Amino acid sequence: MTLQRNKRLPLDQLPLRSLRELEHLLGASREALLRLAEWEANYSPFEQAKPLKPHAKKPQTKKLRKIDNPGVELKKIQRRILSRLLLPLNLPNFLFGAVPKRSVREHAAAHLGATTIVKMDIKSYYPNLTNEHVYKVWHEILCCSAPVSKILTKLTTCDFHLPQGAPTSPTLANLFLASIYGPIIQDCVAKDIVATVWVDDLTFSGERSRDVMELVRQTLACNGLRDSRKKRVILTGKSSKLVTGARLGREELRACKLKVREIRAGIHNLKRGKVTTRGRSKDVQSLLGKVGFVRSLCPSDAIPLEKQLRSINVSIPSQAGLTSRSAKG
Repeated sequence: MTLQRNKRLPLDQLPLRSLRELEHLLGASREALLRLAEWEANYSPFEQAKPLKPHAKKPQTKKLRKIDNPGVELKKIQRRILSRLLLPLNLPNFLFGAVPKRSVREHAAAHLGATTIVKMDIKSYYPNLTNEHVYKVWHEILCCSAPVSKILTKLTTCDFHLPQGAPTSPTLANLFLASIYGPIIQDCVAKDIVATVWVDDLTFSGERSRDVMELVRQTLACNGLRDSRKKRVILTGKSSKLVTGARLGREELRACKLKVREIRAGIHNLKRGKVTTRGRSKDVQSLLGKVGFVRSLCPSDAIPLEKQLRSINVSIPSQAGLTSRSAKG
């Protein structure tokens, strides 16, 4: 994989050849970096419940996800690694998640008009990206020296895997996936298939998009990863087509119907005076964020929701102030 520096960003630090360069770049001594690289003392893991799907027809059980949770001092260094080494890179066009100035809307829009869409998911992505994978990114892809790559790997991994909750993890995951994705992209180009990636969500559209599924499975398996069989989805014909929370209309993006229904239910509860354990203020902020996401996909879908919020005296921020975080429907 050939990477270029982002011309809009002035930093040009890679490749790093010496630990002295690394010390200067991160503003920390070698001793401090080595201390922070000891993961046992610098992470405070906890378990977080995944949100339940709204309006599910079957009973649901709360699934717990481990958050590795780097400490304040380590996270500060990780943010410097991200901003000074990783963000200045121009990543391939098929990567959208965790890439500056690439949005859920752009990702979904790449598949507008498709009659067949295949969705695949990398199973337990971060836990299965090992320190060996991350070392490959630093040493073979970004061409840092072995000593520099070794300490950068320790600073960006936890318990020998890519940590949940570290600022550097999404970009490192993108870089590794891009390094193995070449054969898949070549096959997609030959078969007129559009391929995009949103972190661990792999999406393909085109009449022959099914044909790439086995190659994807083999490519992941050859690199220590697996796709989730339960999350393999093939959408054809008139079936509703959702891509990272956006519904593909005939010619435009729409909001996911379940997401709109969830927002309406939340507004209804506020009208009746029912609030969650977070309290009314937090519930309102949550609803505003979800409405902001809907607006980022389709303003016309957001207008009636904003009207309902105003009816219960909720102030609607300007469009720029609304949160447009990614939210899968």
